Amino acid sequence: MPYVPVNELDMYYEAHGDGSPLLLLHGGSGSIPEKWIPFFTPRFRLIAPEQMGHGRTADLVDRPFHYHDMAEDTVALMRQLGIESAVVVGYSDGGIIGLDMAIHHPERVSKLAVTGANARFDGYTRENQEWARSFDPGTQPVSDDYVRLSPDGAKHWPVVLGRLKAMWAAEPSFTNEELERMEAPTLLIIGDRDIVTPEHAVEMFRTIPGAQLCVVPNAAHGVMPKEAILRFLQEEAASAK
Repeated sequence: MPYVPVNELDMYYEAHGDGSPLLLLHGGSGSIPEKWIPFFTPRFRLIAPEQMGHGRTADLVDRPFHYHDMAEDTVALMRQLGIESAVVVGYSDGGIIGLDMAIHHPERVSKLAVTGANARFDGYTRENQEWARSFDPGTQPVSDDYVRLSPDGAKHWPVVLGRLKAMWAAEPSFTNEELERMEAPTLLIIGDRDIVTPEHAVEMFRTIPGAQLCVVPNAAHGVMPKEAILRFLQEEAASAK
């Protein structure tokens, strides 16, 4: 089980396959999405980290959750592993981390595919905005994966959710100017019943230079059209030759 020291963390990650590097970034309160690994490993060297307080990476309770800090942790992991640049695929919070990396470390992100990710808090549906501000971390059932994986133990689950709530209720807060500076070819994916509104996804699509938008019909938060992502990555690779 490989751990790497980054920014006071012992960050857990897994590496699978061969080829050019692809970073797979999980969603909030989640862990490495194991079911997606076999799809990418025939074509890429897949690197899948677990963020602070997620999966097998312990929490640091004196350090608040911020998307930018998680992005910096991920970039630090890349440095430790000797990865100069990678394709980044992120789901939900992982997609937001990918956006932050593409904004602040454009040289590290060769291509970016994000699903269910927003650029601002008001990009959520009204219902999800209200939920993010009002849900009670102490009443949420503990995740089976958290019980199985976390070094902090099941009792720490409400603490992590409380810290995530503070982040979810205030972030992300990317400006249009920041999105306009993005250089990586970007694919935005959203379900038409996502917690991120289609209108916000269209706004991001129009703001990020050269972005592509994939709206999946009859799909909610969590949609991961792997074939669409692979087509996007292959098209960009072909155009670069």
